[in-house]
Amino acid sequence: MLRRALGPGAYTDLVQVAFDEQIFALQEYGGISRLFTELARQYLQDPSLDVELLPLNAPVINRYALDDRQISTALGLRQTRHEYYSLLRYLCRLMPRPGNDIVHNTFYLPHGLSGYPGAKRVITVYDMIPERLPQTRRRLDLLTLKHRYVMNADHVICISDATKADLLATYGDIDVPISVVHLGVDARFRPGVPRFTTLPDNYILFVGNRGQYKDAEVLLRAFSELAKAHPDITLLFVGGGSFTAAEERQLAERGIVDRVEQLALTDDAMPAAYGNALMTVFPSRFEGFGLPALESMACGVPTILARATSLPEVGGNAAVYFTPGVVHELVEVISMLLTDPSARSQRSSAGIERASAFTWHKCAQETADVYSAVLNES
Repeated sequence: MLRRALGPGAYTDLVQVAFDEQIFALQEYGGISRLFTELARQYLQDPSLDVELLPLNAPVINRYALDDRQISTALGLRQTRHEYYSLLRYLCRLMPRPGNDIVHNTFYLPHGLSGYPGAKRVITVYDMIPERLPQTRRRLDLLTLKHRYVMNADHVICISDATKADLLATYGDIDVPISVVHLGVDARFRPGVPRFTTLPDNYILFVGNRGQYKDAEVLLRAFSELAKAHPDITLLFVGGGSFTAAEERQLAERGIVDRVEQLALTDDAMPAAYGNALMTVFPSRFEGFGLPALESMACGVPTILARATSLPEVGGNAAVYFTPGVVHELVEVISMLLTDPSARSQRSSAGIERASAFTWHKCAQETADVYSAVLNES
């Protein structure tokens, strides 16, 4: 542990922390890498948080970190020559890195359990979706050792109370301290961001992947019931890739091909996509947190959420809810917001106030408090 001078004869302890590079090697974009990029930004910009990040000196693919010069320089990150090279290099490197107080593992690949002699281990659990919904497992999930990481950690961070409850329900008693640290929202997500030309005039917004538990089909079914009564409204999907052949057939069968669009937008364009929507619908029935819900509210957009897992924890009383998978309820709440400007205005104001309680600085401070608690427990 180092010391930072506060003034003549006054010092404070600095916690030396190493993020491992797993997630930066795996994700070009994504919620997990955004979390660690935002933590890095806060620790680099605010010395009063008393966290010193040690450099990774690694090739990575993650654009959030690479595109921020301060972060990429401080962490010693460089653009990989090939998208698989960063992961291969991580898996082949020796991991003994003495000299830091804490290693904060960013994911659960077996290699990350080695190295860092003498350091305390902190891990973050983002969700328990692969364990609670095994049919959703990706190939990568089959290679991970989340349970071993949890049981070998000195402290576990969950990003929501819902995730903590799922963790305990899945693994049973865990003899490790567990803290809940909510995610934050960047100041870029705010009301009044100008529209850009590729956005439809009037649209309902869905953000992210559409398959499985994300329940985009539920929204499509609801929109097809509403489309005739509201001929000037478009359903806009952002991200998640182009429509599949099955989705194209569904749009055709429901007669809404000309009313539904899909766009791939940069991260910088997302505040405008949220801010100019009539409303955002996030019908997912399982989330670890739900950043799109928070980003939508921060932009002053009425936000409709499934009443499931972590989403009520994020939306509070500001969002409008429906029972997961129940199309007629979703039709009712969309119709209510479309036909009641005062309700939209009220939800807009409530959402802005709600989102203001979730900041990345608060997330970084609470994470730094975990680091200090781990060292004080030793």
